[in-house]
Amino acid sequence: MTDFRDVLALEALPEGRVMTVRVDGHVIGLARIADTAHAFQSLCPHDKASLQDGKVDGCQVHCPRHFARFDLKSGKVSAGWRVDDLRLYPVRLRDGRIEVDADALRRQPPEGPKKVWDFT
Repeated sequence: MTDFRDVLALEALPEGRVMTVRVDGHVIGLARIADTAHAFQSLCPHDKASLQDGKVDGCQVHCPRHFARFDLKSGKVSAGWRVDDLRLYPVRLRDGRIEVDADALRRQPPEGPKKVWDFT
Protein backbone atom coordinates (compact mmCIF):
# COMPACT_ATOMS: atom_id res chain seq x y z
CA MET A 1 0.00 0.00 0.00
CA THR A 2 1.30 3.44 -0.94
CA ASP A 3 1.43 6.20 1.65
CA PHE A 4 0.19 9.43 0.04
CA ARG A 5 0.39 12.67 2.06
CA ASP A 6 -1.92 15.62 1.54
CA VAL A 7 0.18 18.73 0.88
CA LEU A 8 -1.78 21.50 -0.82
CA ALA A 9 -4.94 22.45 -2.70
CA LEU A 10 -4.31 22.45 -6.46
CA GLU A 11 -5.90 25.89 -6.76
CA ALA A 12 -3.34 27.28 -4.26
CA LEU A 13 -0.49 26.36 -6.63
CA PRO A 14 -0.08 29.06 -9.30
CA GLU A 15 0.92 28.01 -12.80
CA GLY A 16 4.35 29.03 -14.09
CA ARG A 17 6.26 28.88 -10.83
CA VAL A 18 7.65 26.42 -8.31
CA MET A 19 6.40 26.21 -4.75
CA THR A 20 8.24 24.26 -2.08
CA VAL A 21 6.53 22.15 0.57
CA ARG A 22 7.76 19.90 3.35
CA VAL A 23 6.71 16.23 3.37
CA ASP A 24 7.97 14.04 6.22
CA GLY A 25 10.92 16.39 6.76
CA HIS A 26 11.87 16.55 3.05
CA VAL A 27 11.58 19.80 1.11
CA ILE A 28 10.29 19.15 -2.40
CA GLY A 29 9.15 21.30 -5.29
CA LEU A 30 5.65 21.40 -6.73
CA ALA A 31 4.63 22.77 -10.11
CA ARG A 32 1.22 23.01 -11.71
CA ILE A 33 0.57 22.52 -15.39
CA ALA A 34 -3.13 23.07 -16.13
CA ASP A 35 -5.01 20.61 -13.93
CA THR A 36 -1.96 18.46 -13.15
CA ALA A 37 0.64 18.74 -10.40
CA HIS A 38 4.24 17.53 -10.46
CA ALA A 39 6.48 16.88 -7.43
CA PHE A 40 10.28 16.85 -7.65
CA GLN A 41 13.46 17.54 -5.72
CA SER A 42 13.58 21.25 -4.96
CA LEU A 43 17.30 21.69 -5.68
CA CYS A 44 18.99 21.47 -9.08
CA PRO A 45 21.03 18.24 -9.33
CA HIS A 46 23.93 20.21 -10.85
CA ASP A 47 24.80 22.89 -8.32
CA LYS A 48 21.95 22.62 -5.80
CA ALA A 49 20.36 25.95 -6.78
CA SER A 50 16.82 26.31 -5.49
CA LEU A 51 14.39 25.54 -8.27
CA GLN A 52 11.84 27.64 -6.39
CA ASP A 53 13.66 30.60 -7.94
CA GLY A 54 13.31 29.12 -11.43
CA LYS A 55 10.34 29.24 -13.75
CA VAL A 56 8.06 26.63 -15.22
CA ASP A 57 7.57 26.80 -18.97
CA GLY A 58 5.43 24.18 -20.64
CA CYS A 59 6.37 20.93 -18.92
CA GLN A 60 9.87 22.06 -17.95
CA VAL A 61 11.37 23.71 -14.91
CA HIS A 62 14.35 26.01 -15.50
CA CYS A 63 17.32 26.19 -13.15
CA PRO A 64 17.81 29.86 -12.20
CA ARG A 65 21.58 29.47 -11.86
CA HIS A 66 22.74 27.73 -15.02
CA PHE A 67 19.50 27.72 -17.08
CA ALA A 68 19.31 23.99 -17.76
CA ARG A 69 15.76 22.75 -18.18
CA PHE A 70 14.33 19.59 -16.63
CA ASP A 71 11.32 17.74 -18.00
CA LEU A 72 8.70 17.39 -15.27
CA LYS A 73 7.34 14.15 -16.78
CA SER A 74 10.65 12.29 -17.10
CA GLY A 75 13.17 14.27 -15.00
CA LYS A 76 15.55 14.38 -18.00
CA VAL A 77 17.77 17.42 -18.47
CA SER A 78 17.72 19.43 -21.71
CA ALA A 79 20.20 18.64 -24.48
CA GLY A 80 23.77 19.80 -24.01
CA TRP A 81 23.96 19.29 -20.25
CA ARG A 82 25.77 16.50 -18.42
CA VAL A 83 23.72 16.66 -15.25
CA ASP A 84 21.90 14.00 -13.24
CA ASP A 85 18.18 13.68 -13.83
CA LEU A 86 15.78 15.54 -11.57
CA ARG A 87 14.18 13.24 -9.01
CA LEU A 88 10.43 13.06 -9.48
CA TYR A 89 7.82 11.88 -7.00
CA PRO A 90 4.39 10.43 -7.76
CA VAL A 91 1.41 12.64 -7.03
CA ARG A 92 -2.30 12.16 -7.17
CA LEU A 93 -5.20 14.57 -6.98
CA ARG A 94 -7.99 13.78 -4.56
CA ASP A 95 -10.92 16.14 -4.06
CA GLY A 96 -8.94 19.05 -5.53
CA ARG A 97 -5.93 18.46 -3.27
CA ILE A 98 -2.39 17.39 -4.19
CA GLU A 99 -1.09 14.28 -2.46
CA VAL A 100 2.56 13.17 -2.69
CA ASP A 101 3.80 9.57 -2.38
CA ALA A 102 5.74 9.58 0.92
CA ASP A 103 7.00 6.02 0.27
CA ALA A 104 8.78 7.25 -2.87
CA LEU A 105 10.35 10.08 -0.84
CA ARG A 106 11.69 7.58 1.68
CA ARG A 107 13.06 5.30 -1.05
CA GLN A 108 14.79 8.13 -2.91
CA PRO A 109 14.99 11.26 -0.75
CA PRO A 110 15.77 14.58 -2.43
CA GLU A 111 19.37 15.73 -2.32
CA GLY A 112 20.23 18.43 0.18
CA PRO A 113 22.26 21.58 -0.39
CA LYS A 114 25.95 21.28 -1.21
CA LYS A 115 28.38 21.56 1.66
CA VAL A 116 30.89 24.39 1.33
CA TRP A 117 33.68 21.83 1.03
CA ASP A 118 31.87 19.71 -1.58
CA PHE A 119 33.57 20.45 -4.91
CA THR A 120 31.81 17.76 -6.95
